[in-house]
Amino acid sequence: MARYVQAVQWGLMVPEASAYHEQTLCSVPELYAADVRVLLEAGRRMTAVDYLRAQRTRTLMRQEWSRLMETVDVIAAPAVPVTAVPVGQESVTWPDGTVESVADAYVRLSAPANITGLPSLTVPVGEDHAGLPIGMQLIGPAGGDGVLLGLGQALER
Repeated sequence: MARYVQAVQWGLMVPEASAYHEQTLCSVPELYAADVRVLLEAGRRMTAVDYLRAQRTRTLMRQEWSRLMETVDVIAAPAVPVTAVPVGQESVTWPDGTVESVADAYVRLSAPANITGLPSLTVPVGEDHAGLPIGMQLIGPAGGDGVLLGLGQALER
């Protein structure tokens, strides 16, 4: 269900964040950076139909990930697909010519754990050629928080 991850992530996160920040956004919108304010305002305009569709898809994703986690102990994956970009850079152009917003790139790989509610942990595993940190994400089964924390501690040593 990978092709649905981004839509479900944004379909849940944006309206939920908008609901949480609603009072502050209405009374003192200037407290928010322009890019955040735009997302929160967009979330207020999403329909209940879209939100419920994302919720239903989340349920299907949880079922599939639960099945997957019956066959593996832990998933190790990159935390983000790119290290830090310069301040003000709004997009990333990949080697195949695909362009992705920095926000989408940064949440894309953590979205499955966020959507499914599975425990995840990011640990530092080195640096790129510019000295920027590289993180590895560990995803475990439901209730596997202790295993992830122990593994993360071992990796950091």
